[in-house]
Amino acid sequence: MNNTPPGTCLLVPSTYLNVILRNMEPALARQLLADIGLPDLGAEGLQDAVPLEQLQAAIISLRRVMGDDWYLQIIHRLNLFAHGSLGVAAATSPDMNTAISVLERYITIRAPFVRLVRRMDGTRCLLEVIDEASLGEAWRDLLEIVMLGIQSLLEQVRGSRLGETQIEFAFAPPRYLDSLKQHVQGSVVFDAPEHSFSLPRSWMEQASPMFDLAMHRAALARVEAEFEAVARRISVVTLVRRTLTSSGEQVPGLGEIARSQHIAPRTLIRRLKSEGSSYQGILQEVRKQQAIELLSDASLTVKQVSYLLGYKDPSNFGRAFAQWTGKSPGAYRKELRRQ
Repeated sequence: MNNTPPGTCLLVPSTYLNVILRNMEPALARQLLADIGLPDLGAEGLQDAVPLEQLQAAIISLRRVMGDDWYLQIIHRLNLFAHGSLGVAAATSPDMNTAISVLERYITIRAPFVRLVRRMDGTRCLLEVIDEASLGEAWRDLLEIVMLGIQSLLEQVRGSRLGETQIEFAFAPPRYLDSLKQHVQGSVVFDAPEHSFSLPRSWMEQASPMFDLAMHRAALARVEAEFEAVARRISVVTLVRRTLTSSGEQVPGLGEIARSQHIAPRTLIRRLKSEGSSYQGILQEVRKQQAIELLSDASLTVKQVSYLLGYKDPSNFGRAFAQWTGKSPGAYRKELRRQ
């Protein structure tokens, strides 16, 4: 579902497009900018962000000039610092678990068209990459770039190649599959149920060789400031969902979220309604996803999961989970063990 309300312009950081333009022949770069209606600012580069529609128009031009595998020809240029403060905050994390938490919360500032949801699946940690802007297969370039970006950052945290990882895409293999495989460090699967990136669960607590506490804290402060700026221009549904996802055990109420955005609760209700949603609907969606993630952790009892989700009575959690999935928490967990 596209969570960007009608009339809202989804802005995407121009960093990556600037990298692409600087690695093209100057005449081709100027032609591309003219094709998509952006000014040629020369050495200064583009403004901080460009509309998603113009980025998509740029991709059409890049495919025409460089071929469908255009981004694979320049992706080696996207080093750690091309990912900005998000890349530094993730890479300097103390361990993989913290790095993934950073990506979950802050990926919006680099790729506002996706959302990450983590869950444990047996011996694997799985990051589902949710297409928030309904990009679809026509813009698979962007989703593939996100996956390779995640791989690049987590390689820094791991300190070695990620041969035990797996990338899954919910669309068919591309014509440039052989070229793509050269850039994937683990395995890649197509026609999967969802877009996801998975890695061994045993990596979660291992210390990162790039851990630097001072640099990590400084980068996190910059990322949080960028995140707040982005939050002011994204869909209110997306804003509420991300606030609830990152809230921990103390779930903020509608009034608290409204105050954090300096608006009245009635205004927040009205804006959610205009996007076809509500606070309770989003809360139930977030709780469902968190419940699935927590139930995949065999070290937690169903009762503990219910308390972590804010249910004082585990039976209420059981009824809610059955409404969401058609199964009781216990039955769902048994299915996981059989997989």
